[in-house]
Amino acid sequence: MFDFMKKKRRIVLNEQPEEEVKVTNSNVNLKKEYVSDILKSRKLPIVLLDPLWHTMRDSIQSDIIKAQEKNLKELLKEQGRLNNDYKEYSTVKQNFLKEILNLSGEVQVDGNSESIEALNKLHQSTVGVNQKLEDIEKRISEVEVEIESANREIIEEMIAVGYEYIDVCKEKEIRLEREITQLREQMLLKTAEKKKCEKLLKDVYNYLHSIVGREQIEVIDRGLGDKK
Repeated sequence: MFDFMKKKRRIVLNEQPEEEVKVTNSNVNLKKEYVSDILKSRKLPIVLLDPLWHTMRDSIQSDIIKAQEKNLKELLKEQGRLNNDYKEYSTVKQNFLKEILNLSGEVQVDGNSESIEALNKLHQSTVGVNQKLEDIEKRISEVEVEIESANREIIEEMIAVGYEYIDVCKEKEIRLEREITQLREQMLLKTAEKKKCEKLLKDVYNYLHSIVGREQIEVIDRGLGDKK
């Protein structure tokens, strides 16, 4: 079975499982293609940094959102670590450069072999730090792209599922309005029927009273009337 057929997408109202509304994958996928085309050139905010996101996430549920949210959290953590590492290595590099400057002065003055050896080691260490900084810069750029992709996937999925739910609600609204109209018409018919019965009951009692009198009707009522 195709992978997209396995995706679970649903809306949960008021955090009640019994009020869950399942949406159609094929319809969501079509909407998602349209949303993706509309948003392709737009810079999108990181959803995990938005307080309202956590409220909507509980209502609009999707396997795609769940997976990408987990992925995005890990990427943001990695981004934070990389930025800290870059700052630390930059500080180390600056310290190496200061030491190199100081040792270069000593070497020029006395040509001390120990200073020359230390200077060579510092140059090698600086080359290593520069390589590390380049690696970190490269990974930071990659992570930024991955964050943008995961975040965009979440937003597109959220919008597509949300609009599918809107369509489902509109159809349900039309159906409920039709049912309400039918019930209203039934109520009017039942009310008219009830009034007809009430009138007939009153007419019968009035007629019987006129024939045998109120006291006799009361006696008959006790025997044949309301048994409740």
